[in-house]
Amino acid sequence: MRSNATAVQEALEGMDYPKMKKDILSYAKKHHASENIISDLLDIPDKEYKSSADIRQVFLESERIKEDYEKIDKDIESWKKQ
Repeated sequence: MRSNATAVQEALEGMDYPKMKKDILSYAKKHHASENIISDLLDIPDKEYKSSADIRQVFLESERIKEDYEKIDKDIESWKKQ
């Protein structure tokens, strides 16, 4: 995912919950969310989201995974140099 949790939350500001993924996508498109946000929303699990916090959690988890992979890559490069 390219978008951060805060940007997504701002793009969906004012949306009522609960909402299914398809409804979240529709809202984002109607409110002119960026292409990156739309693309990232396409990747979220297809389920009902009860609040903005539910969506935010998906993006926070993705950010943590990305950071973990970056750390692993740095560690591998460091080990190769030893």
